[in-house]
Amino acid sequence: MVAERGSGTVLASFGRGALVQTGDAILRCGLLGRKLRVVCGDRVAWVQPSTADGPSVESVERRRNLIERIDARGRAEAVAANIDRLAIVVAAEPAPDWFLVDRYWAGAALKDLDAQLIVNKSDLGSEALQAQLSEYRNLSLPCIEVSCTQGAGLQELKSLLAGKVTLLVGQSGVGKSSLVNALAPEATAQTAQLTRDAEGRHTTTTARWYVTGSGQAIIDAPGVRDFAPPASLLRAAERGFVEVLARSANCRFKDCRHMEEPGCAVRSAVLNGHIAARRYESYRRLFRLYKSLVS
Repeated sequence: MVAERGSGTVLASFGRGALVQTGDAILRCGLLGRKLRVVCGDRVAWVQPSTADGPSVESVERRRNLIERIDARGRAEAVAANIDRLAIVVAAEPAPDWFLVDRYWAGAALKDLDAQLIVNKSDLGSEALQAQLSEYRNLSLPCIEVSCTQGAGLQELKSLLAGKVTLLVGQSGVGKSSLVNALAPEATAQTAQLTRDAEGRHTTTTARWYVTGSGQAIIDAPGVRDFAPPASLLRAAERGFVEVLARSANCRFKDCRHMEEPGCAVRSAVLNGHIAARRYESYRRLFRLYKSLVS
C-alpha cells in the first residue's frame, strides 16, 4: 500500500511529538529522525506508511521567523514560528513588570514584527498604569484596554488582530487564558486536545495555536514568564528601544553603547528628561545581560 502524506501546521509540540492541524483534522504525530525539531507555528510535511501505527512529521518548511527566549542556562529556547505580531498582555493585578514589557517589545522590533500592548482586566481600574501607558503611546507602541468579564474593548481587539498570526505573551495571572477563550470560541475544545501528550502527560507549558478565523490565529505561550531575545541581544537593545536608537545618531562615537562613553547623546537625553530614566535602565539591563553571556 502507498504511504499517506500531507502537510499542516504544528499546534503544539512536546518532546518527540507534535499535534498537527491538517485540513479539519488534528493529527498526533511523531518526529522522523533524532535531529528533527518542531515548534508551534511550524508548517510541516507528514507521512504515514502503511506499516506504521500513526503519522510522523518528516520535514519542516523554511520559517519566516522564529521567536526564542533565553532559558535559565543562557541557551536559546524556541517559543513559536511564523508569527506576524507580538501581543504583550498586562493588567493592574498582578502589577505589571514594565522591564519585561520592554524586552518583549525589543524582541518584536528585532524580528520586524508588529507589537501590541493589551491591558486586560480594565474593569479593575487602570488609573495607576496610565503614566506608563502614555509613555508607550508616545513611543508609538499601540495600547488597548479590554475587559474579558465585561466585554469592553474585545470587538476592537478582534479587529486589530484580524488576518494575522499573533503570539500572546505576558506574566502569569494577567488573564491570557480569558483572552484566548474570548478570541477563539473553540479554545476550550482545542485545549482539551492540546494539554496532554501521547503518554497522557500535561503539556501546559508549551505554546499552543488556536484558529480564530480564515488565515488568522493566536498562539498562547503560558510558559514564557521572562524573556530576552537570544543570539542578538545587543541588536535587540539597540533597535528595540526606539528612543535610544533615535538619539544614538548624535553620539560622538558611532559604536557608542550609551553606558559610560563621553559625548553620549542618549545619556544626555536621559539627564534632560527627554528619555525616561526607567526605560534607559531597562536598556542598560538588557545590555548587561548581553555582556554577561559573551564574557
